[in-house]
Amino acid sequence: MLITSLYIYLMKDALVTLKTIYEIVKNEANPETYLCSAREIILRQFNGWDVIENHLKLLEEREFVVVKHLDKIAISITQLGIGEVNSGITLREKLAKNSNKISD
Repeated sequence: MLITSLYIYLMKDALVTLKTIYEIVKNEANPETYLCSAREIILRQFNGWDVIENHLKLLEEREFVVVKHLDKIAISITQLGIGEVNSGITLREKLAKNSNKISD
């Protein structure tokens, strides 16, 4: 149960980071091809880079973002990530659904 609670807590924060990335790219003609810099994300959040980096790992595992290690790190949102942000499901419902998947 503790592991499930910890996962839900981490995913809740990671979804905030996903929403931040979405806000950066949403007005682009092709949001999936826009490469966000770490700086763009850091400037829009209160978390430090170490926390954001952990969020990105979780989001990448769920295929919501792609993290590219070029000269500098570059992050792009996937169509799945955009769908996650735009879905009509509330955050509470998402977390409850994820909690059921973990305990199964």
